[in-house]
Amino acid sequence: MKTRAIGDVRPSQIITTFGPGAVVDLQTMSVIVAGIDNWKIDEDLAIHEPRLERALRVTRFFSARPSEGAFFYKQGTVPTYLFPKYQLCPVCRTLSIFEEGYFEYNQNWQEILCKAPGCNGRGRFRATALPAPFVVACPSGHIDDFPWREYAHRGPTSCHRRMTLYSIAKTGTVADLQVKCECESPRSISEAFGERGSEVLGQCTRSRPWLGVGYRDSKSCEHDSKVRAMQRGATNAWFSVVRSALSIKEAATPIGIALGVCSHKQIDNIDTEDKLRKLIEMGMFPSLEPFKASDVWAAIQKKRGEIETSEVDLRWPEWLAFQDPSSASSDRMEFFLECGEIPESFSGQVTRVVLARKLLEVRALVGFTRIDPIGTSDDESLGSSIAPIYRNRLDWLPAVKLRGEGIFIELAETAVSEWEAKSEVQARAKAMAEKHAEWEAEKTMANPSPFPGARYTLLHTLSHTLIRQLSLDCGYSASSVRERIYSNSSGSRSMAGLLLYTASSDSEGSLGGLVDLGSPNRFPDLMQSALRSATRCSSDPLCADHQPEAHATINGAACHACILASETSCESFNRFLDRNMLVPTMASSGLSFFTESSF
Repeated sequence: MKTRAIGDVRPSQIITTFGPGAVVDLQTMSVIVAGIDNWKIDEDLAIHEPRLERALRVTRFFSARPSEGAFFYKQGTVPTYLFPKYQLCPVCRTLSIFEEGYFEYNQNWQEILCKAPGCNGRGRFRATALPAPFVVACPSGHIDDFPWREYAHRGPTSCHRRMTLYSIAKTGTVADLQVKCECESPRSISEAFGERGSEVLGQCTRSRPWLGVGYRDSKSCEHDSKVRAMQRGATNAWFSVVRSALSIKEAATPIGIALGVCSHKQIDNIDTEDKLRKLIEMGMFPSLEPFKASDVWAAIQKKRGEIETSEVDLRWPEWLAFQDPSSASSDRMEFFLECGEIPESFSGQVTRVVLARKLLEVRALVGFTRIDPIGTSDDESLGSSIAPIYRNRLDWLPAVKLRGEGIFIELAETAVSEWEAKSEVQARAKAMAEKHAEWEAEKTMANPSPFPGARYTLLHTLSHTLIRQLSLDCGYSASSVRERIYSNSSGSRSMAGLLLYTASSDSEGSLGGLVDLGSPNRFPDLMQSALRSATRCSSDPLCADHQPEAHATINGAACHACILASETSCESFNRFLDRNMLVPTMASSGLSFFTESSF
C-alpha cells in the first residue's frame, strides 16, 4: 500500500532528535519512528567514511531521504507506527483504543475522530482525538502505553467499558487528573508518579513498538521493576547515542589526497587492480599516476572496508592530522587546516593552535537510551547498554554529513603531566571518580564506564568556558558550537587538546565567523576573557565551594550560571566539569592549571 506523509522533520533530526524509537508529536497525532529494518534506502544518499565504518562494523551509511512535492501529495520517506495507541477525545473525554470502537481514522485529513455515543464534537463536525498524555518506559529502552485499564481497575481486568480521563482543576498538578471506568470509582494519576509508582505500574512489558506492532523482547528486562510513567513528549524519553568522525582521509596520506580529487563514481566502479592500472595508464586519473597501482588499489580496498584492520580509534588519527596542518593546506579539500599563533602569555600552557577553515563530519546513529543519557563516548563497552534501532543487524546505519569550521587547541603535554601529578589534583580526581562510580552503580549499567580522569575534566571545563565566550564574540549561538575532546594520558598515545567547531548540513558552519576568532589579533583576547570569566560565578561562593564527595553530583565547581552548556554542545551531558581545576577561584588556587599571570 502506498504510504502518505503525515509530518515533516529534517534529515539531520533523524540522527539527533527523532530517530528510531523516538516519539514524535505531529499536528494531528503522535507516532513512533520505525526501526531501520523497514526503511527504504536510496543509493544516491549513501555516505562513506572508512574510519567510522570500520569502528561500527558496517560497510556504508545512509542519510534519510528528503520528501519531494506538496505536503498533501508526497509520499512518506521514514516509516512510523501510531503511538501511543490510546486516544483521548478533548470534548467528551473518552479514553480508548481503536479496537474498542470509540474512534476512527480519517485518511483524507490524517486525523483520528471520536465517534463515542453522546459526543457532540465541534458543531456538526466530529471531535479530533488527541494522543493519551502519558506512557511508561524503563532504562532498558522499552516503552509502552500507560496501562490505563489495569490502573483504572486497580489490577488485571477483562472489562472493556468506556473510560474517561478528566481534570478536577483544583491544584493545577497531575493530582487533578482522574481516570474512571464506568464500572469503577475515579483514580488519581498522581499515584503513578509517586514513590510507589513502579509498584503501581507493574513489571516491564519488554515492548519495543518501533520494531513492529506488538514486538516484545524474548529475554527478561534487567530493569523489570523500574518502570516509570512519563509524559509522552518528555525530553528524557529518547537520548540518541551517536558516533562521529571527522573526514580526514584526504589529509592522511598523499594517495588519499590524490583519490579525493578523482571522481567517486568512477573509483567505485573499479573492481580489480588490473582495471585500475589500465585506467591510470590511459590517463583517466592524472593525480594517481605518480603512485604504484598496487598501493592505490590497497588504499581503495581499505576505504571500502575490504581490508581488515584493528584500528578503531576515532580520535587518534584526527589528533595526528592536527599535528601536521601542512598535510591539509589546500582549500580544495574537505579538511582544510591553517596554523595559528600561540599567544605569548600562554606559551607555557598551549603548544598549538590550528584553524580548521573547512571540516567534514559524519555522525552516525548507533542506538539510544531512555531515562538516563550515556553521552557520545567512543567506548565499545556501551553497546550492551543502549536500545537497538533494528531487529536484525544490518550492514548500514543512518547518518548525516555535516560541513563546518573550527578551532583546535593543544595544551602542553609536559605542563599537563606536571599538573596531573599534584596531590591536590589527584585527590580531587579521586573524589569525582568515586562519585561517578556511585552514579554508574545506581543506573545498574551492564558495563559501567570508567572515570575519564583529571586531564579530561581540565579539557572539558576549558572547552565549555571557551564555548560561552565564542558565542558572545562570533555570532553563533552557544548551542550551535560543539566540542570534541582529545584526552589520553597513556605514553604512546598521549593527547591533550580540544576542537571547538560548528557544522550543519547547509551553509551554516562555513561562514568564517568562528574560525576568525583564532586569528593572532583575536585569539589572545578570546582565551583571556574566557578564563577571567571562569574565575567568578554569580552563584559563588556556593558554586566554587562545591565538593563532589559531599554533594550528589559528579561535577566540582560548575553550575548553569558559569560552565554548564546545552546538550547539543556537550559530548558528556555536562558531566566531569570543575572550574577549580581550570583557574583560581575564591575557593581554591592550588588546583588550577592556568595561573592569574596568564590572563
